[in-house]
Amino acid sequence: MMEPVSGGTEVQMPTTGFLGTRADVFIDLAIVFFVAAPFLMVYALRLAAQRRHREHRNFQAGLLLVAIVAVLMLEISIRFGSAGEAYAASSFYGPPMAALFVVHLAIAVPTFVLWCWLARLSWRRFSHTLPGPFGRKHRRLGRLAFVGLCLSSATGTGLYVMGYAF
Repeated sequence: MMEPVSGGTEVQMPTTGFLGTRADVFIDLAIVFFVAAPFLMVYALRLAAQRRHREHRNFQAGLLLVAIVAVLMLEISIRFGSAGEAYAASSFYGPPMAALFVVHLAIAVPTFVLWCWLARLSWRRFSHTLPGPFGRKHRRLGRLAFVGLCLSSATGTGLYVMGYAF
């Protein structure tokens, strides 16, 4: 679809993404990240297990930052772009997708809050001797965040496939 911009120049506006579904490029970028995120998190956990704590911290901070950007892209595309209409055109649109969406949110929101809280608290305590007294709690909460990320990725992928592929 060609849309004129100031000066009479026409630009090609992307209406579909690169994965061959009805989703736009921002949704496709977000889903690629969220499918990869659990695997990237495994790498971050390995860094910590190898006692490469500074690299673990920096990788986690970068991963969290990219997750925030991906969520923002997803939300902006759904709320202000064409992704919401494309989602509503799904043959699965209705109660089954709504139920999966509720499950997804029930997992994704607390996981995201936990991840942000753990990252902030851990960053503040990082200068102390590692692993330190916070280490056991950090590992336990980190594992919980990892499980939540895996479940969020799975339910989000299900929503993507149901909402944009069919």
